[in-house]
Amino acid sequence: MTIAIQFAAHYFNMKTACFKILCAALTGCVAFATQGELGVITGPFTHRNLQIFLIAGESQLEHQNYISLSEALTNGSVVVKETGNVSELQVQNRSKSGTVFLNAGDIVKGGRQDRTIREDLILQTRSGWIPLPSFCVENGRWTKRGSEDATVFAENSKILPSKKLKLAARYGQNQSDVWSNVAEQQLKLNGNVSRLSKKKVDTRDAISGTSLQLTLENKEFNEVKQEYFKELERLLEEKSDVIGFAFAINGELNTAELYNNKKLFRALWPKLLDSAVTEAIAEYDSDRKLKELPISQVEAFCQTALSGTIEKGSGSSSNAARTLISPTTILFETRDSRSGGLWLHRTFINQAPRETLDLQR
Repeated sequence: MTIAIQFAAHYFNMKTACFKILCAALTGCVAFATQGELGVITGPFTHRNLQIFLIAGESQLEHQNYISLSEALTNGSVVVKETGNVSELQVQNRSKSGTVFLNAGDIVKGGRQDRTIREDLILQTRSGWIPLPSFCVENGRWTKRGSEDATVFAENSKILPSKKLKLAARYGQNQSDVWSNVAEQQLKLNGNVSRLSKKKVDTRDAISGTSLQLTLENKEFNEVKQEYFKELERLLEEKSDVIGFAFAINGELNTAELYNNKKLFRALWPKLLDSAVTEAIAEYDSDRKLKELPISQVEAFCQTALSGTIEKGSGSSSNAARTLISPTTILFETRDSRSGGLWLHRTFINQAPRETLDLQR
């Protein structure tokens, strides 16, 4: 049975698949769509070396009111506080009505050092203080920065912006690897932002040169990002059924993100797109000719990941997590324990080059 993406259980026995051609007005090109048993993939929508595929389908948790960490910090319903321990913060949901979703890789700015959230967390209403595993994405600072409050984290506008960083934090769970990958990406961005803006740029901030967050806020870097955003940020307009996306960089499939709640995906879309664009700029190679990635490869990638071997799992009163491994993929899956154990978030990461996936089809 050909599987594009597993969206809803009642689609499992469907055996037909069809191909359509859709006009993608936002990118001024023709986009191809394939409908499998469990959803529809359209794309690619392309700018420079970044190809985006939208994934649409049914969502089973639409009745749940999930709020992103960005929204919750902005409206004050959630507090993330410093503990003095690099690898663990504390978080509290004060809301009476909104369940807060912390996405693995979310970066919180402030405290004694900027941190990234190690794993997904579904934070129920009136949660009390909950331990929050984290990694530092700023090496060396351990004091107040400027006018920020060193005891709390007031902002979440970014998410880890590279496959290597995501794997170092969520799979390898190694602080030294996180720091080294932050430094590596800063150097790549310095080179490619300088090349694309036609002037010498150092994306590291003088206030804290090791801060990934401050690098991602760099003015010249954001000017380069706008060229990608102009072509891609409006992809969700007039679409009501999108629950995720996949993207390829330099013609190689990188990552897919799926959410079993359309509203939650839309709330996270700006951060997720920003992350993909950042990695595309860091890996930009003007000498490399881009080949359009076929949707069939996205399907094969997802099928391979979903059939992987369960390597590890964990659980709590709110969410259960598991990691599925194949020779070419890693799949992180988070389930909502209080919604019948249905999956809420899936992250598919490609560990292999395009040729390996083609051979597996």
